[in-house]
Amino acid sequence: MNDIRTRQDLGLRLRDHRQRAGLTQRQLADLTTVSVRAIRNLEQGKVLSPRPDTVRLLADGLRLGSAQREALLDAVRRRPGTADHRDEYDCVPVPWLARGPLIGRDAELTALIDLLVRPGGRLVSVVGVGGVGKSHLAAEAVRRAAANGTRALWRARGEGIPVDELADRLPRETTVLVLDDVEPADGADRLGALIRAHPQLRILVTACAPCGVSGEQILRLAPLPVPAPGAESVPELLAQVPSVRLLCEHIRAGNPLFRLDDFDAAVVAELCRSLDGLPRALEFAGRWTVVRALAELLDEVKRSPFALTAPPMTAEPSRHLMVRLRRTLGRLSPAGVSFLATVARDHRSWSVAEAAKAVGTSGAEAAVIVFTLVTYGLVRPESPGGEEPRFSVLNHVRHLYPEARRDPRRWGATVVHRVAPEDRVHTVAVGES
Repeated sequence: MNDIRTRQDLGLRLRDHRQRAGLTQRQLADLTTVSVRAIRNLEQGKVLSPRPDTVRLLADGLRLGSAQREALLDAVRRRPGTADHRDEYDCVPVPWLARGPLIGRDAELTALIDLLVRPGGRLVSVVGVGGVGKSHLAAEAVRRAAANGTRALWRARGEGIPVDELADRLPRETTVLVLDDVEPADGADRLGALIRAHPQLRILVTACAPCGVSGEQILRLAPLPVPAPGAESVPELLAQVPSVRLLCEHIRAGNPLFRLDDFDAAVVAELCRSLDGLPRALEFAGRWTVVRALAELLDEVKRSPFALTAPPMTAEPSRHLMVRLRRTLGRLSPAGVSFLATVARDHRSWSVAEAAKAVGTSGAEAAVIVFTLVTYGLVRPESPGGEEPRFSVLNHVRHLYPEARRDPRRWGATVVHRVAPEDRVHTVAVGES
């Protein structure tokens, strides 16, 4: 039983089952006669010859079904040189999320992993609009970190920070605590205190805006690239655009025979553009193709990108996209709201200088506002490197402003306008100039 693969497989399975059950190592120890240290050593693959009786006790404490129990015991029985039986538990425990392959995010994933292992990367925030895929990116980064022996703890919005689990670790064990979908203004002081109290702790946050903690490393997550004008003329090349790849992946989940061709290319390309390349919106569109034609979906999206409702049996309602976008817009200063309302009036891209002229402000002030809009993910960088930076407003954002002007009371939002030495809170209607 000295096969390192066997020990890691058992440890990963055991940790996966424990976290799925919502138990800490100490809680599992209380339910069994197995010590916390023994559980920890098993999960980390440090036990050369695990005793089947010990694993059976843990299976009883975890209340595993017969199939799960046998799979766990099979990891104990394996001998060196046997076949590598890989299955859904074989990589690392990711009980918080299972959303399939991460498409079109290779560069962002590499950047996030680099930030997490960098000496100064104690607090890393993945920032972007709702539906852009922050949680999916964070889960994949943590999955890879856990495969290399890093301990991972995941807490979703509204769940408390697991102080007991942070304290229950080996002296030099590195832990990544993921705080998914947090409100940036909440708990900034506590994050700093956690980092100071746990020298080996790294915190990964997903949020609509930075947390504002000293030393915070920020990864801005933009929507997936969308097809350039005319890209639909060559379906083979169109199929390589990340947003198109993702949409086609979701279409094929319901229709495995789907292949992008000349007939569908134009509609698929326009769907991706109209939905801004937002992964969550593309998922909704792809899943609806089981019962609706692509052209029908495009007509609906052209009227409003928010008109595309979530398919039945979807965990997150489609309205969450609108609610989360409004929440992000609500963080803008009055000057930012007015600036965005002006540049959102048409589809054209613009430079900072052009926007400053249109809004009637200085280039320096416009640059500050554009930096904020890019960080929040409300505008998309358009130009390649080496050229004057150009930007465009997301289609979802542009559709909010006509509605805001028709019914400003409905779109009133509380925004924080940061003015040293204190913050002042203003209420501004989204779309107000």
